[in-house]
Amino acid sequence: MLLNYVKVAWRNLLRSKSFSSINVLGLTLGLTCCMLLTLYIRSEWSFDTHHQHARELYLLGSRSTVGQNAGREHAAVSAPYGPALKAEYPEIIQMARLYMADEKSLLQVREQGKPLQSFYETKGYQVDSTFFDLFTYAFIEGNPHKALTDPHSVVLSEEVAAKLFGSASALGRLVRIGGDAGLSEDFKVTGVYRTSATNSHIDARFFLPIYTGDIGHFLREGHPDFANNNMFLTYLRLQPNTAVQALAAKLPAFIEKYARADLKLVGFDQQLFLVPVPDLHLYAHFPSVVTPTNSVIYLYMIGSIALFTLLIACINFMNLATARSAKRAAEVGVRKVMGAHQGALVWQFLGESIVLTFLAFLIALALGILLLPLFNQLTGKALSIREFVEPQILLIFLGMALLTGLLAGSYPAFYLSLFNPAKVLKGKFTNSLSAVALRKGLVVFQFVVSVGLVLASFVIQKQMHYLRDKPLGFTQNQQIAIPFRSGDSRTTYTAFRNEILQNNQVVSAAGTQFYPGIANLSDMVFHRPDQSVEQGHDIRTNRVDFEYLQTMGFRLKQGRMFSRQFPGDTANRIVVNEATLRQFQIPETNAIGQHLNFDWQGETIPFEIVGVVHDFHYEDLHQPITPYAFMLSRRPSFNYIIVHVNTADMTNILGFLEQKWKTLRPDEPFEYTFLNEDFQKNYHAENRTSRIVRTFTLISILISCLGLFGLATFSAQQRTKEIGVRKVLGASVASIVLLLSKDFLKLVLIAIGIASPLAWYAMHQWLQIFEYRIAIPWWVFVAAGALALVLAFITISLQSLKTALTNPVKSLRSE
Repeated sequence: MLLNYVKVAWRNLLRSKSFSSINVLGLTLGLTCCMLLTLYIRSEWSFDTHHQHARELYLLGSRSTVGQNAGREHAAVSAPYGPALKAEYPEIIQMARLYMADEKSLLQVREQGKPLQSFYETKGYQVDSTFFDLFTYAFIEGNPHKALTDPHSVVLSEEVAAKLFGSASALGRLVRIGGDAGLSEDFKVTGVYRTSATNSHIDARFFLPIYTGDIGHFLREGHPDFANNNMFLTYLRLQPNTAVQALAAKLPAFIEKYARADLKLVGFDQQLFLVPVPDLHLYAHFPSVVTPTNSVIYLYMIGSIALFTLLIACINFMNLATARSAKRAAEVGVRKVMGAHQGALVWQFLGESIVLTFLAFLIALALGILLLPLFNQLTGKALSIREFVEPQILLIFLGMALLTGLLAGSYPAFYLSLFNPAKVLKGKFTNSLSAVALRKGLVVFQFVVSVGLVLASFVIQKQMHYLRDKPLGFTQNQQIAIPFRSGDSRTTYTAFRNEILQNNQVVSAAGTQFYPGIANLSDMVFHRPDQSVEQGHDIRTNRVDFEYLQTMGFRLKQGRMFSRQFPGDTANRIVVNEATLRQFQIPETNAIGQHLNFDWQGETIPFEIVGVVHDFHYEDLHQPITPYAFMLSRRPSFNYIIVHVNTADMTNILGFLEQKWKTLRPDEPFEYTFLNEDFQKNYHAENRTSRIVRTFTLISILISCLGLFGLATFSAQQRTKEIGVRKVLGASVASIVLLLSKDFLKLVLIAIGIASPLAWYAMHQWLQIFEYRIAIPWWVFVAAGALALVLAFITISLQSLKTALTNPVKSLRSE
């Protein structure tokens, strides 16, 4: 019986090749979208689930409770918190801290008889020796539990070890590491781990002990307190089955016992909370935790797109099947007269749907594998073909196809199986009003989804353009940032700056610790002289060279900028932004000469305001502008030099800069970035989502138009003789095309009216995650509606025009 159903289904599909092709193409596109987006969502949801102790791992977060940052959450805390918490609470088995010293580090290998190996490497982190007791890494050389006990040890990823030592064993060999983390000292390789396909928010290329480099000196000699140095990610491994909420409830008492005195000294207060490590990538309210995070909202958006795309394809099948029901009516009547019961007919029509869907599934599987490299480019992922053929994934995809077949065929199957055999065999069958109404409703639903996606895509693109083009309060174009990755390179700052200023294409150049768009890790709590330290406010700070403010193009509002004519500016003089004045309620006209005090280890240090610059965005536009202060570095030791150029020939000027670099630092690679590109990297998640929405919106529109084309084709076939009569009576081609199109276009207009308020509400909610955002313009609704109407009209007209141009003699010959 089952084989008979399959045979009949296959013959019916072959009998209606055009409609079967439309259905197969639509279902193929829908299933391909679902498969690819399912892999993407699975990848995003799998972050940090592979660790052996994943369920017991938590990040210690903090929440500011005073000042302009009240309510703001931070992923990093002070250094003493981790050890003190472990000592205080037996629920905590182990703790480990992570510190991100440099964006990139210089790695060099000098071995006798071999050429120098020298290159920059990203994602090197300093961690406690207990780190591998918490996090699971697959070591192929060395012992993870002992690998970082020596302060001059280093653990490398398999890729980095191969770059340094080729296929030979790396264990026990020496690597010189420059930058704040390594201070150009030698480190012995004590471990090599395999970089697996699993996702982790700590996607490290190498690990160094936390007690080395500048931060190691600070931890050993700087006597870190609980209020300052909030720059350590602190992870806790809890006892299995620990009542986490009960432990979190003890944290306020911990603050009172250990941190209250330090916090009071700087006028700062905070709350502590715990975040499960597997939740960091999607559910934490941090823009970045080692690597940029994503938002679960974006996954819901992408999942909805996948679901709706497949649903649109299913609707195509339903509509075409019910529209063509008259052609199947006689078959149903004969089968019922011959004794077929309703259940058998239902399974026959469901079988047709499943056979067609299974065919689409096979094509979609091949198409998905073929398109995987393009999909990886679109999403920034590194998904492999192996993931497509994993048994678990194949079962999910097969189940998806089966459900699609059942959903697509369910209504047509029950609708067709209910025909009255007496009526259909007498030729009195007509499509019921309910079936016609449902068909129209499904067309409206398809275009509600398509128009909504178009509107969402327009708004997202508009916001992305706004983020890219909004004035940031400084000159971001033609600014080249050159990093100093080692202590030796920093000593050449002055010589390098003097050399490059000889080129008339270099307008200016100046050193800085940080620049807008990258993490600014330095801050201080200031208070007015007439205030107590408890009334102080946190201000982000940056140490710069004399010419930095002019090089960056900050606009002066009051006073003056730093100048070499005022060498005394190195003595605790600062230039602040307008937000600082607002925070401390200092009138702009009275700002110059005012002092802000900073308390450090019992000493009050006054800082004099000598200049005020207009507000500028040093963080991305998710965040509001907050107080900022510049101060001069007493010695020229900077992380970066910003070079402002006035030429469009970047190749020539970059070649010049590299040549000067190589003259002074021949053993270190030359590296640079463009400041405007660095700033835009903060919108990685939004840009990625924008690309996905834009691409799959086009696919959903294509599937909707396929269904509309099929219905228009069927409608034209049904009205062939009517069109022939109208043409004989003098009707024009244009009037016939309009006649065949207007009913469908009315449905599209209804869809536009429904989709517009729904899309406006959804995108209004999405825009709230940005501190600075667009107002949704009215024209996007007009543009989206016009686009939907134009595409629908073109789709319908392709068939309507063909029918209108048909010779009426042919269509009326049978009459």
